[in-house]
Amino acid sequence: MDCVVTLDAGTGSGRCVVFDAAGGPLASAQEPFHYQRFTNPDVPFVRGFDLDPRAFWGALARCARTALAALPPGARIRGVIATSQREGCVFLDAADEVLYAGPNLDARAFAEGMEIEQQIGAERLHHITGHAPPYIFPVARYAWYRKHHDGARVARLFMLNDWITYRLSGVAVAEPSNAGESMLYDVTRREWSAEILETLDIPPGILPAVRPAGTCVGSVTARAAAETGIPAGTPVFVGGADTESALLGSGVYEPGATGAVLGTTSPVQTVIDHPLIDPRGNLWTSCHVVPDRWVLESNAGDTGGAYRWLLELVYGATDASAYAAAEAAIAGASPGERQIFCHLGPVIFNLADMSPFKPAGMLFRFPLLHVDRPIRGEVLRAYLESIAFAIRGNCEQIAAVAGRPIPLLAMSGGMTQSPTLVRLVADTLGVPVSVAGVPESASLGCAMLAAVGAGAYPSLAEAVGAMSRTRRIEPTAAGTSYADERYRKWRDLYEQLRSWTL
Repeated sequence: MDCVVTLDAGTGSGRCVVFDAAGGPLASAQEPFHYQRFTNPDVPFVRGFDLDPRAFWGALARCARTALAALPPGARIRGVIATSQREGCVFLDAADEVLYAGPNLDARAFAEGMEIEQQIGAERLHHITGHAPPYIFPVARYAWYRKHHDGARVARLFMLNDWITYRLSGVAVAEPSNAGESMLYDVTRREWSAEILETLDIPPGILPAVRPAGTCVGSVTARAAAETGIPAGTPVFVGGADTESALLGSGVYEPGATGAVLGTTSPVQTVIDHPLIDPRGNLWTSCHVVPDRWVLESNAGDTGGAYRWLLELVYGATDASAYAAAEAAIAGASPGERQIFCHLGPVIFNLADMSPFKPAGMLFRFPLLHVDRPIRGEVLRAYLESIAFAIRGNCEQIAAVAGRPIPLLAMSGGMTQSPTLVRLVADTLGVPVSVAGVPESASLGCAMLAAVGAGAYPSLAEAVGAMSRTRRIEPTAAGTSYADERYRKWRDLYEQLRSWTL
């Protein structure tokens, strides 16, 4: 049995999933990541996050050993490939010691990001990189490191997935989808931006050579084999950013196809066949993991993360039983007119409004403490509705810039395991939704890339056709009519809340 090993370093956890040639998960293991948080007394609203590189790599290595130990007899590993959260990065010195490691949450370089905007100009930065503003991106974190430490010691700058590839193979490479998340990359030319590097006096030599996702760059070293249990000599393939990998894993790679990855956050991306920069500067443009493809992105922000907070508040837990209890409570809620509107996390992407202070709350029917006060199922449903409403708002933004409607939305990610949310999204959008059969769609997308690289399939289209599984949910006329009215009211309240400032 041929199989591919995938390593996925997400924001909340690391995992290893081993897939067979048909895209079926053979074995998996997962561990949470833990970050050290801190604040700058001079800027108390900005939080910093340190990533412990030894603990980070150790968690991934343990996941690999656990998953490989569960493989059926006779399984033959054809390759290993890594994906990771976007914006996370690592700086190494000449001896490969880690000087800095931070996840995508790290905002310590907020001030340096503002300085970079002044040096290059916000519009110019967005035009080159397709991204803005630079506060949490590696371009700002490198400026921060150079300001507070000896910048001359930085010999390599890696995005997290590329650092994992380096740990596995000893070969330094980058790939377009996550290189673009550094804001050092020219998204149109698909190369490191000479203009940004020159303006900011960043030595080009610290950036790895760019290779297409799915390229075989080497093999697992003896040291990596001892750490992970992956056999030495196993081919190592270049992986991509988790969002674009998840798009591929759910079959979204042709121009015009649109996908939403419902995880801790919920990016929404449409595939395009040419680099298109939003003239209003409100959407991101990135490279897909597929050659000659780009994506336009809007983002619903904190969705799964806020839901975990809500479940902790309601049930005191965020394990599988809490999610199951929430679905049961929603199913048992009154089917009559709903009186609650929720604003606790999901947003409509707006790069011009990056204030760290956001109003949040719920709108209840008065009086709140009346005998017919809402039960927990009503509250939880209102929150899931807010995710569906935010996804619709972000889809509308993308459709306006792309100049075409979205006839179907492909959904993947952990939150698609909620049947309530899947149904709400279909009815709210009024179009069919296609739900990925494998929740770990980022891992599956990378497995497709590696399967093609290993020769299991002659083309990516054939790999997608053979390895992806989806189910289709059609909207209902009654549900769409009801959701339209609710969306209008939610959107009105959303605009009012945006006007609140400190």
